[in-house]
Amino acid sequence: MHYFVAPLTDIFRQHANPSKAREMERYMKNLFPFYGIQAPNRRALHKAWLKQATEQTFTSDKRWKLVHALWIQEEREFQHICIDWIGSWKKQEWVVEDAYHLTWILTNKSWWDSVDIIATHFVGNYCKCFPLEGTQLIQSYRASSNIWLNRTAILFQLKYKKETDLHLLEEICAQFEPNKEFFIQKAIGWSLREAGKTFPTEVKGMVERLKLSGLARREALRRLG
Repeated sequence: MHYFVAPLTDIFRQHANPSKAREMERYMKNLFPFYGIQAPNRRALHKAWLKQATEQTFTSDKRWKLVHALWIQEEREFQHICIDWIGSWKKQEWVVEDAYHLTWILTNKSWWDSVDIIATHFVGNYCKCFPLEGTQLIQSYRASSNIWLNRTAILFQLKYKKETDLHLLEEICAQFEPNKEFFIQKAIGWSLREAGKTFPTEVKGMVERLKLSGLARREALRRLG
């Protein structure tokens, strides 16, 4: 897949902005190097590349091979372009085996900027496409010691609106409420706040039953009073 990666690398290098790169690296706690290409410019630069990639006849396996080839690159822009590309895949292009690859990108180069999109869009959609396998996937994330998989289990219904399984949401929030890790507490509050836009009374009841406090409670009730 180097014949797709190399041209993109050249484009990024030509448009690198060292000053912006330092700002972006600081914002991301210096976890990843950057070329310093902000999102609007990055999308404009890779538009032609993305068009070329999406015009190819890819099997599911080849698509994910390209994702893996890009994901292992050091600069954060590569992971972002993967996310943009996966987001362009048609619903009918997803297959059951994609769960393995979703888990791989969730647990490699993990941080909120990648995990939250993967959780709320890709894992969320996967669970709708494949309910049985999706249920098993979320159960495995709940049982994991990896906080990013735990966060994904909390957030995967974030865009479900009326389709949100409130019983499951409360069960998952109850499971992780004792975990005071910032990213877990934030996810609990966020997931409940989003559900509260559709089910305000039910979510207020959840907050009280779960005895939420601190960050999770503030986030959950921020729009509910």
